[in-house]
Amino acid sequence: MGVAVECETRDGVAFLALNRPEKLNAINGDVLGALYDAADRIGRDAGVKAVVLSGNGRAFSAGGDITAMEAMDDRGFADTISMYMRVAAAFRACPKPIIAAIHGFALAGGFELMLLCDVRIAAKGTLFGLPDTPLGLSPTSGMTYLLPRIVGLGRAMDLTLSGDNIDAEEAHRIGLVNRLTEPGGHLKEAERYARQLASYPAIGIVNTKRGFYDALDGTHGTATRLEEERELACFRDDEVKARFRAFINRKRGKG
Repeated sequence: MGVAVECETRDGVAFLALNRPEKLNAINGDVLGALYDAADRIGRDAGVKAVVLSGNGRAFSAGGDITAMEAMDDRGFADTISMYMRVAAAFRACPKPIIAAIHGFALAGGFELMLLCDVRIAAKGTLFGLPDTPLGLSPTSGMTYLLPRIVGLGRAMDLTLSGDNIDAEEAHRIGLVNRLTEPGGHLKEAERYARQLASYPAIGIVNTKRGFYDALDGTHGTATRLEEERELACFRDDEVKARFRAFINRKRGKG
């Protein structure tokens, strides 16, 4: 049996891939533990500037491992939900942008996992859905916080209560997905996007991600104060100064 999540770093980009293709990348304890460890490690790795999260095989993730869930007692289920929450916190705390490359299915726990990512790129033909409520379950992984902020309260309630699937085009129309690709193009586009981010000064990327999430939790006054502090920190950074000089010289025809 292989590792639950493959991890490879190339040229400043960390590539994470859910690796249970025979189970449509159903999420179990091994997957959650590997994702938590990877997010924590990547967050501390100065050589990584962006992350791509994908799924091997025919799907991003069809959800939680229902076979494993059926065998759980209350303690086991509580531990699993707690681990989902730890992954949610680790993704949020990771200073590097995490890009989800989605295909096939993003259902239930897989839907929640891609929601934890900062940018979502999906191939046409992907199905998205939350079958939890029809089964008598409720949202987890911080979805009640994130989903209405991404698609609005009404759509968030509808997607969650109905349990209906939507296709990639509808997901893009409502803002759940940021970018669409042709079938099979999701990973290539996510890598292109990640490499674009990796080419930027790290301080700007880090402060942008932190700034948006801090603003979600705070007031306008807090947001503007933190923006001022972080923009000054960016301006003082040596790489930023060098890029500014190069940009100005190009504009003046000197580069």
